[in-house]
Amino acid sequence: MSDDTKDAFAALFDEAFMQMMVDCQQLAGDTCDVTGLAESMIQVGNTLKNSFEACPMGCTHPPANCKDFWMAFESNPVALRNKCALTNNWPGVCTVFLRELQVRVADDTWELPVMCRLIDPGLNLERMPRCKVLAQMTAVNRLTLHDGGCAFSTRDECISNLCDVYSQFTWRMQPRNLIPERFKMPFDDSYVIQGCEGLVPLDMYNRRDECPKRLDILGFCDCLCPAMPDVLMLGVTDCPTIVDEYLMFGRLGVSNMTFDSLCETELCDAFNTQRLKPACRDTKLPGTMECIGMQIPKVMPEMSPCPWRNHSGEENIMECLNGHRCDIVKEGWYCCERHRGRAKCPLELPVMCDTLCSGITEYCCRTEGECTPRACPVILQRDLVYKQDTTTSTTTTPEGRDGNLGDQGLVLRLPQGSWAWLLVLVPLTGGLVLCCYVRRRNHKVDMEQENGDVSMGLQLDTFGFFHAYKAENRAREETRPRICIVMSELPDTRPLGLELVELRVVRVHPWGKKHGWQVGDIIVDIAGQKVTTFEELWERIQMERNRPPVRFTVERWNIATTAEEERAADLRDENVALQRKKRQLEEDREQRSKSRVASKTMMASTEPSGPRTLGPNALPGMAHGWDDEYEEDDDFSYYSDDDSRLRTFQSTSSFPTGNFKSRFTTAFQVLVKEDPKEKTPEKPDSEKPEPVFPQDLERRTFHKDKVVFTRDVWGRSVVKVMTQQSEALTEPDGFTASKLLRRQANGQLSDWACGG
Repeated sequence: MSDDTKDAFAALFDEAFMQMMVDCQQLAGDTCDVTGLAESMIQVGNTLKNSFEACPMGCTHPPANCKDFWMAFESNPVALRNKCALTNNWPGVCTVFLRELQVRVADDTWELPVMCRLIDPGLNLERMPRCKVLAQMTAVNRLTLHDGGCAFSTRDECISNLCDVYSQFTWRMQPRNLIPERFKMPFDDSYVIQGCEGLVPLDMYNRRDECPKRLDILGFCDCLCPAMPDVLMLGVTDCPTIVDEYLMFGRLGVSNMTFDSLCETELCDAFNTQRLKPACRDTKLPGTMECIGMQIPKVMPEMSPCPWRNHSGEENIMECLNGHRCDIVKEGWYCCERHRGRAKCPLELPVMCDTLCSGITEYCCRTEGECTPRACPVILQRDLVYKQDTTTSTTTTPEGRDGNLGDQGLVLRLPQGSWAWLLVLVPLTGGLVLCCYVRRRNHKVDMEQENGDVSMGLQLDTFGFFHAYKAENRAREETRPRICIVMSELPDTRPLGLELVELRVVRVHPWGKKHGWQVGDIIVDIAGQKVTTFEELWERIQMERNRPPVRFTVERWNIATTAEEERAADLRDENVALQRKKRQLEEDREQRSKSRVASKTMMASTEPSGPRTLGPNALPGMAHGWDDEYEEDDDFSYYSDDDSRLRTFQSTSSFPTGNFKSRFTTAFQVLVKEDPKEKTPEKPDSEKPEPVFPQDLERRTFHKDKVVFTRDVWGRSVVKVMTQQSEALTEPDGFTASKLLRRQANGQLSDWACGG
């Protein structure tokens, strides 16, 4: 076998099948003419292939070529097998080759056998294919949505290609168009292959000139083509081909050409991806949930994917998606929930709205003008919609005011005297802009006053003076807490156990109180459906009465967020956290300022207006400010942030305690003049305190000791502390220096202090 024969056989089929033929020819031997069989198949196949490529539509093909095809591809291989089997020259590999050939001839996607079944269907039309086979073969052998039909460089090429695909399909679905008139066939010119009857009224072949205006083809090229690469295969399910075949032919009504449910998600995701793009505005693609609610895999080919465009034709009768018809008076509005959802509204409410009343398939039914009708995607409609022509108008520019493009570029010609207008218009325009700017600023201030509390505050500047500033506005956020109330059932009388004024609860009965209702609640929605009036509320209750439990969402104004919830919300908001830090810094600065002012005020108030008098014998050293001394404490300052020492100082008496020490109180007793009227009775000897000895001088309180001024023997002024022992030793007269020294030596005097 020559290489040319092998290459031609591989071009007609493929490399793998060519290798099977070569193996069969080598093992069968020269007595079994496998090479002649292959050459015959190549000659007949190329003749048909060239004929179909040269004239895909609008011309006829002789049935003799198809008779040769059946002979070369069906009869001759079987005859060769029988002949070679008699001499045992038909090995097993040749049997595999023959079976693979029979499978390929019966393949519905190979153009040669499918076309020959149309041209030479047999005496009893036993070979005549169905419309579904022709659609599948066309989608595989022509460039459509998934295999290059969207890969053209221009939009016009994409539109022209798809129009040719539809025209070729329409031409071939009538077999009489493919057979010359001189041949008699058991059908007439109006015969259409089985399953394509619904496409005859579309007349796509004769309306080829209007095809570029079809909205579905425009939607394919402009909108859906960019999303087709995202449609992927799911295991062995070829979703790109299935989506392509359904959108191209199945949705037009080709019999038995349904959509695989495994690819429903891929198609709905492609719709949802493209639906909001500007190029898809006129296509009206559905969202994911609406697409799933259409139940495209369950739509019968003879039915429209959008049955809601028409009403049921009877009053109070609603048609469901599975064809079931029910009476809404007897069975209620929910009668289609068990029949895949609503398909057509009753006659008295013919319009199906684009809003849901329940679930994902229960769209509301209204009269004309009460709502927006539910749209049907253009690329899913069975009827062909053509784009309307728009009128255009041309305008002319008066001579002398246009821009002339010369060698020097763009030259503008203005009328004479226009400079005077410019001198007027330029200042006027600037003034208008300035007025608008000032007005906008004033309006902005007014808006700030409406949106937040604007107040004035005082703040210290660098030099210690106060200046006014506008406090930061804080937006008023109205919190509307919502809660969910679930009713286990809705009785016939007082289903909610409430008394309402529109949607506000004004009285709660035991049944409503049991489920958590409170006075002041405002009903927002029922079962996920928003209600705005009492009529909508009552209608929704009637719908949900038979589907308990029922969920109500209400606004409860008497519920406020807790401090923990507010703090948790503030932590997640960066702006709130930054403002909180600013307020904390301002509060700390203000607190420190108050501490400094308070400390200075306290010191001024605690200073006595004159010298303190401790008694008739008070020392001059006890004058103002002499004993106000503290221990050295580096941590304490009147300008410190810690005001604990300040509070301690304010709470003390005129003689501070704690770390306060005085040179006078360390050595001497401060005498308090006793009032004779308040003199207490003398205690018995058993209750008198023990005498204080000199060695306990550090623990003395000096509450009863007296301080006396006197002079020593040298004439110097001294201070003497008179204890009980010293008073007993004191002589009224005759007090001499020798006696004083002698008593001091004996330890009878408790203390001495010298002064100059």
